[in-house]
Amino acid sequence: MENVKVETGIEGFDEVLGGGIPKGHVVLISGLPGTMKSSIAYAILHHNSKSKGSKCLYVTLEQTKKNFCRQMESMGFDVEMTEGDLHIVDVGSMQKQTKKNATVPWMELLKKLLETKKRLDGVDLIVLDSLEALDVLAQFENRRTALFHFFEWLRDLDAISLVLTESSPEQTLLGLDQSLPRNDEGYLSDGILHLKMHQVNDITIQRRLRVVKMRSANHRTGFFALVFEDGKFSVTRAISA
Repeated sequence: MENVKVETGIEGFDEVLGGGIPKGHVVLISGLPGTMKSSIAYAILHHNSKSKGSKCLYVTLEQTKKNFCRQMESMGFDVEMTEGDLHIVDVGSMQKQTKKNATVPWMELLKKLLETKKRLDGVDLIVLDSLEALDVLAQFENRRTALFHFFEWLRDLDAISLVLTESSPEQTLLGLDQSLPRNDEGYLSDGILHLKMHQVNDITIQRRLRVVKMRSANHRTGFFALVFEDGKFSVTRAISA
Protein backbone atom coordinates (compact mmCIF):
# COMPACT_ATOMS: atom_id res chain seq x y z
CA MET A 1 0.00 0.00 0.00
CA GLU A 2 1.38 3.39 -1.01
CA ASN A 3 2.41 5.59 1.89
CA VAL A 4 1.31 9.04 0.74
CA LYS A 5 2.62 11.90 2.88
CA VAL A 6 1.28 15.44 3.08
CA GLU A 7 3.74 18.26 3.67
CA THR A 8 3.04 20.68 6.50
CA GLY A 9 4.64 23.63 4.74
CA ILE A 10 6.43 24.58 7.96
CA GLU A 11 10.06 25.32 7.16
CA GLY A 12 12.30 22.57 8.51
CA PHE A 13 9.46 20.48 9.94
CA ASP A 14 8.80 18.14 7.02
CA GLU A 15 12.42 17.01 7.23
CA VAL A 16 11.89 16.24 10.94
CA LEU A 17 8.78 14.23 10.03
CA GLY A 18 10.59 12.26 7.35
CA GLY A 19 8.68 13.86 4.51
CA GLY A 20 5.36 14.90 6.03
CA ILE A 21 2.31 13.41 7.73
CA PRO A 22 1.03 10.12 6.26
CA LYS A 23 -2.40 10.36 4.69
CA GLY A 24 -5.19 8.83 6.75
CA HIS A 25 -3.45 9.42 10.08
CA VAL A 26 -5.14 10.70 13.22
CA VAL A 27 -2.53 12.94 14.87
CA LEU A 28 -2.73 14.59 18.28
CA ILE A 29 -1.28 18.07 18.74
CA SER A 30 -0.65 18.25 22.46
CA GLY A 31 0.50 21.11 24.64
CA LEU A 32 -0.27 23.46 27.49
CA PRO A 33 -2.03 26.81 26.85
CA GLY A 34 0.13 29.28 24.96
CA THR A 35 2.10 26.71 22.99
CA MET A 36 0.29 27.70 19.73
CA LYS A 37 -1.54 24.42 19.08
CA SER A 38 -4.41 26.09 17.20
CA SER A 39 -2.07 28.31 15.22
CA ILE A 40 0.23 25.55 13.99
CA ALA A 41 -2.76 23.38 13.06
CA TYR A 42 -4.32 26.25 11.10
CA ALA A 43 -0.96 27.00 9.45
CA ILE A 44 -0.80 23.43 8.10
CA LEU A 45 -4.30 23.73 6.64
CA HIS A 46 -3.66 27.21 5.29
CA HIS A 47 -0.51 26.11 3.47
CA ASN A 48 -2.16 23.08 1.89
CA SER A 49 -5.27 24.95 0.80
CA LYS A 50 -3.26 27.86 -0.61
CA SER A 51 -0.38 25.99 -2.24
CA LYS A 52 -1.83 22.57 -2.99
CA GLY A 53 -5.53 23.31 -3.49
CA SER A 54 -6.35 20.83 -0.72
CA LYS A 55 -9.82 20.80 0.78
CA CYS A 56 -9.55 21.57 4.49
CA LEU A 57 -11.95 21.81 7.41
CA TYR A 58 -11.25 23.42 10.80
CA VAL A 59 -13.83 22.55 13.47
CA THR A 60 -13.47 24.83 16.51
CA LEU A 61 -15.50 23.74 19.52
CA GLU A 62 -14.20 26.47 21.83
CA GLN A 63 -14.43 29.72 19.82
CA THR A 64 -16.83 31.38 17.44
CA LYS A 65 -15.80 31.44 13.82
CA LYS A 66 -15.57 35.24 13.94
CA ASN A 67 -13.19 35.26 16.89
CA PHE A 68 -11.08 32.44 15.49
CA CYS A 69 -10.69 34.19 12.12
CA ARG A 70 -9.80 37.43 13.87
CA GLN A 71 -7.12 35.61 15.86
CA MET A 72 -5.60 34.04 12.74
CA GLU A 73 -5.67 37.36 10.85
CA SER A 74 -3.90 39.09 13.74
CA MET A 75 -1.07 36.57 13.33
CA GLY A 76 -0.67 37.42 9.65
CA PHE A 77 -2.70 34.70 7.93
CA ASP A 78 -4.83 35.77 4.96
CA VAL A 79 -8.07 34.04 5.92
CA GLU A 80 -10.04 35.33 2.92
CA MET A 81 -7.48 33.94 0.45
CA THR A 82 -8.34 30.35 1.34
CA GLU A 83 -12.09 30.67 2.02
CA GLY A 84 -13.02 28.45 -0.92
CA ASP A 85 -10.84 25.53 0.18
CA LEU A 86 -10.49 26.01 3.95
CA HIS A 87 -13.85 25.97 5.74
CA ILE A 88 -14.23 26.88 9.41
CA VAL A 89 -17.12 25.50 11.46
CA ASP A 90 -17.66 26.64 15.05
CA VAL A 91 -19.41 25.24 18.10
CA GLY A 92 -22.24 27.76 17.74
CA SER A 93 -23.38 26.33 14.41
CA MET A 94 -23.04 22.82 15.79
CA GLN A 95 -25.21 23.70 18.81
CA LYS A 96 -27.89 25.15 16.53
CA GLN A 97 -27.99 21.84 14.66
CA THR A 98 -28.20 20.01 17.98
CA LYS A 99 -31.29 22.01 18.96
CA LYS A 100 -32.91 21.33 15.58
CA ASN A 101 -32.17 17.61 15.93
CA ALA A 102 -32.65 17.16 19.66
CA THR A 103 -33.06 13.38 19.40
CA VAL A 104 -29.83 12.88 17.44
CA PRO A 105 -26.67 12.28 19.56
CA TRP A 106 -24.10 15.07 19.28
CA MET A 107 -21.40 12.77 17.90
CA GLU A 108 -23.71 11.67 15.10
CA LEU A 109 -24.23 15.29 14.12
CA LEU A 110 -20.47 15.85 14.04
CA LYS A 111 -20.00 12.77 11.87
CA LYS A 112 -22.81 13.90 9.58
CA LEU A 113 -21.10 17.28 9.16
CA LEU A 114 -17.78 15.66 8.23
CA GLU A 115 -19.42 13.14 5.91
CA THR A 116 -21.34 15.90 4.13
CA LYS A 117 -18.18 17.99 3.67
CA LYS A 118 -16.37 14.92 2.37
CA ARG A 119 -19.14 14.06 -0.07
CA LEU A 120 -19.77 17.59 -1.41
CA ASP A 121 -16.29 19.13 -1.37
CA GLY A 122 -13.84 16.39 -0.56
CA VAL A 123 -11.80 16.76 2.61
CA ASP A 124 -8.04 16.24 2.70
CA LEU A 125 -7.22 17.70 6.12
CA ILE A 126 -9.37 18.13 9.23
CA VAL A 127 -8.66 19.88 12.52
CA LEU A 128 -10.74 19.16 15.61
CA ASP A 129 -10.18 21.81 18.29
CA SER A 130 -10.31 20.41 20.92
CA LEU A 131 -10.61 16.92 22.38
CA GLU A 132 -11.49 18.32 25.81
CA ALA A 133 -14.42 20.26 24.34
CA LEU A 134 -15.51 17.13 22.50
CA ASP A 135 -15.49 15.22 25.80
CA VAL A 136 -17.87 17.77 27.32
CA LEU A 137 -20.23 17.95 24.34
CA ALA A 138 -20.36 14.24 23.57
CA GLN A 139 -20.49 13.06 27.20
CA PHE A 140 -18.83 9.73 26.49
CA GLU A 141 -19.96 6.88 28.72
CA ASN A 142 -16.96 4.70 27.88
CA ARG A 143 -14.33 7.16 26.70
CA ARG A 144 -11.68 4.73 25.44
CA THR A 145 -14.16 2.67 23.43
CA ALA A 146 -15.84 5.78 22.01
CA LEU A 147 -12.51 7.33 20.98
CA PHE A 148 -11.33 4.04 19.45
CA HIS A 149 -14.38 3.90 17.20
CA PHE A 150 -14.26 7.63 16.42
CA PHE A 151 -10.58 7.55 15.45
CA GLU A 152 -11.25 4.50 13.26
CA TRP A 153 -14.13 6.39 11.65
CA LEU A 154 -11.85 9.39 11.00
CA ARG A 155 -9.29 7.11 9.32
CA ASP A 156 -11.99 5.81 6.99
CA LEU A 157 -12.46 9.38 5.69
CA ASP A 158 -9.02 8.96 4.06
CA ALA A 159 -7.94 12.40 5.26
CA ILE A 160 -5.41 13.65 7.80
CA SER A 161 -7.11 14.47 11.10
CA LEU A 162 -5.32 16.77 13.55
CA VAL A 163 -6.88 16.60 17.01
CA LEU A 164 -5.85 19.26 19.51
CA THR A 165 -5.59 18.25 23.16
CA GLU A 166 -4.48 19.92 26.37
CA SER A 167 -1.55 18.39 28.20
CA SER A 168 -1.49 16.96 31.67
CA PRO A 169 0.70 18.72 34.24
CA GLU A 170 4.42 18.48 33.54
CA GLN A 171 5.79 15.03 34.14
CA THR A 172 9.06 13.22 33.54
CA LEU A 173 9.25 10.47 30.97
CA LEU A 174 12.54 8.77 30.15
CA GLY A 175 14.32 11.73 31.73
CA LEU A 176 12.65 14.25 29.42
CA ASP A 177 10.52 17.00 30.93
CA GLN A 178 7.31 17.09 28.92
CA SER A 179 3.53 17.18 29.11
CA LEU A 180 1.81 14.51 27.07
CA PRO A 181 -1.79 13.50 26.32
CA ARG A 182 -3.51 12.49 29.52
CA ASN A 183 -5.58 9.44 28.75
CA ASP A 184 -6.19 6.82 26.09
CA GLU A 185 -5.93 9.06 23.04
CA GLY A 186 -2.14 8.84 22.96
CA TYR A 187 -2.32 5.07 22.45
CA LEU A 188 -5.19 5.25 19.96
CA SER A 189 -3.71 7.92 17.69
CA ASP A 190 -1.28 7.39 14.80
CA GLY A 191 0.91 10.31 15.79
CA ILE A 192 1.63 12.80 18.56
CA LEU A 193 3.12 16.26 18.04
CA HIS A 194 4.04 17.68 21.41
CA LEU A 195 4.46 21.43 22.04
CA LYS A 196 6.00 22.89 25.18
CA MET A 197 7.49 26.05 26.65
CA HIS A 198 11.12 25.53 27.67
CA GLN A 199 13.04 27.85 29.98
CA VAL A 200 16.46 28.35 28.38
CA ASN A 201 17.75 30.74 31.05
CA ASP A 202 16.47 33.31 33.55
CA ILE A 203 15.01 35.54 30.83
CA THR A 204 14.47 33.33 27.78
CA ILE A 205 11.55 31.01 27.13
CA GLN A 206 11.57 29.00 23.93
CA ARG A 207 8.67 27.14 22.30
CA ARG A 208 9.67 23.61 21.43
CA LEU A 209 8.20 20.86 19.29
CA ARG A 210 8.78 17.13 19.39
CA VAL A 211 7.40 14.31 17.26
CA VAL A 212 6.66 11.80 20.01
CA LYS A 213 5.37 9.22 17.55
CA MET A 214 4.34 9.01 13.91
CA ARG A 215 3.43 5.61 12.53
CA SER A 216 4.79 4.74 9.07
CA ALA A 217 7.35 7.54 9.23
CA ASN A 218 11.09 7.65 9.83
CA HIS A 219 10.94 10.79 11.99
CA ARG A 220 13.39 12.44 14.33
CA THR A 221 12.60 12.13 18.03
CA GLY A 222 14.34 15.08 19.68
CA PHE A 223 13.04 18.51 20.62
CA PHE A 224 13.27 21.33 18.08
CA ALA A 225 12.71 25.06 18.48
CA LEU A 226 9.38 26.29 17.11
CA VAL A 227 9.74 29.85 15.81
CA PHE A 228 6.95 32.13 14.61
CA GLU A 229 8.07 35.28 12.77
CA ASP A 230 6.44 37.46 10.10
CA GLY A 231 3.36 35.25 9.94
CA LYS A 232 5.30 32.03 9.34
CA PHE A 233 6.35 29.04 11.44
CA SER A 234 9.73 27.37 11.19
CA VAL A 235 11.43 24.55 13.06
CA THR A 236 15.13 24.79 13.90
CA ARG A 237 17.67 23.26 16.23
CA ALA A 238 16.82 23.94 19.85
CA ILE A 239 18.93 26.34 21.88
CA SER A 240 20.83 24.48 24.59
CA ALA A 241 19.82 25.31 28.13
